Parts: sequence; C-alpha cells; structure tokens
Amino acid sequence: MKKIIYLLSIIILITSTEALAFNKADLNKFLRLNACPGCDLSQAPLSDKDFNRAKLAGANLRGADLHNTSLRLADLSGVDLRGANLSRTIFEAADLYKADMRGANVQGAVFDGAYLSKARLAQGTKPAKPAAAQTVKKTAEKPKAHKAVVKKSAAAAIAKVVKTAPAPVDRKKMLEQALDRRICVECDFSGMDLSDVNFKESFLERCDFEGANLQGANFKYADLKGANFRNANLTDAYLKGADLYNANLAGANLKGADLKNAALDGAYLAGSTLARQAAKDK
Repeated sequence: MKKIIYLLSIIILITSTEALAFNKADLNKFLRLNACPGCDLSQAPLSDKDFNRAKLAGANLRGADLHNTSLRLADLSGVDLRGANLSRTIFEAADLYKADMRGANVQGAVFDGAYLSKARLAQGTKPAKPAAAQTVKKTAEKPKAHKAVVKKSAAAAIAKVVKTAPAPVDRKKMLEQALDRRICVECDFSGMDLSDVNFKESFLERCDFEGANLQGANFKYADLKGANFRNANLTDAYLKGADLYNANLAGANLKGADLKNAALDGAYLAGSTLARQAAKDK
C-alpha cells in the first residue's frame, strides 16, 4: 500500500512539474522575435540575457529564471512573475502595469522609472523612482534610426497645439516630453490637434487620443497598446508596424491610413472605417 502511495505521489509530482513547464514553441518564438504576448514561459531559463523592449504583455513567467537579465523598456503589463528569480534583473522604464511579482526574488533588481501602477509587488521591491502616469525620465533609450519623413518638428507641433487648442500648461509640457523622449504612458491627448506630428517609435501605451486630430501623424513602430483612439481622425496616418494590441479604435476615421504590419490583436474596431469597409466587403 505504501509503495502504491509513493508511486502515485511521484506521478503527481511529475505531472504538476510538466504543467508548470514552459511551452517550447512559445520560448522559441520569444527568443526569435523578442515578443510573445500571452505566451507560456513559466520556469523558462532566461537568465543573463538582453531582452530590452521585449513585448510580453499578459505572459506567464511564473517561476522563470530572469537573473541578471535586462528588460529595459519592456512591455510586461499583466505578466505573471510569481515565484520568479528576478535577482539583479533590470526593469528600468519597463511597463509592469498589473504585473504579479508575489513571492519573486527581487534582490538587487532595478526598477528605476518602471511603471508599477496596480502591480502586486514582491516583498523587498523598492523602485527608486517610480514612473508617474505621464512620462518616464531619462531612462528611455534613444530610438533606433529608421528612414522616415518627419513632417513637422517638435517645436512646430507644440506651437500648433498651443495656438489651436489652448491646452493646459501640463498637457503642453507632456506633449513636449513625449516628442523629445519618445515615451509617455497613460497621457491625455484627447481633443488635441496633433496632425502631422511625429510619434515614430514612441511608447504611448494606454494614452488617450479620443477625438484628437491625428491626420497624417507618424506612428511608425509606435507602441500604442491599450490606447484610446475613439472617434479620432487618423486620416492618412502612418501606422506601419505599430502595436495596437487592445487599442480602442471605435468610430475612428482611418481612411488612407497605412496599417501595414500593424498589430491589431484585441483591438476594438466597431464603427471605425475599417469595420465599415469589412462589412461592405462581405
């Protein structure tokens, strides 16, 4: 009887271990693309790596080994990091919105400028300078050079906003910082005239662009996950390679917009020109 119980306990242990193990296909995809939102990377060996700007929103990293790994500017919103080894991991300017780090080893981890709103923190987590709901300071990396036409300088764009939509001083500064540093999380640009403004490669997660005039705006390779474009004018906007995961595009005018290679997973398109065109094509 004892022998049977012993054998059963071993089987249960093996089964539970396999259940918690990472998905090999997901791991290979992440290592190849540096992006795998929602993937199963539980207990994955990811130590001593450079995963800066990784896109792992909603991924399962429970029990993963991320010791001495760099995740600067990474999208880790909603990630499960429970019990993970995060010792000496660098999270500078990373998006850890609603991330769960309970029980994780965070000894020596760096959280300077990280966005930790609604995150469940591990004991001992001490971010030196948590990011506010506007911009992340100085920790943002300079965007890689891509050949793209910049239609309007930052100064001209700011002057236009001040002239046409008397925005409060804080919003004017917010726009200036966003254009200069290429990062602005949960910023409020609603109703503003941002036509032809260059947001190329910017991190603009969960920003509010509701009702904004974004005609001809450049969002090439921009991170717009969870952004609100409800009823916005995106006519002729350049959105090539943009990440619009879970973005709200309801009622948005996307006529002439370039959406080549844009990620639209989970995006809400009801009432947008894209949805109306799709309905006509049926």
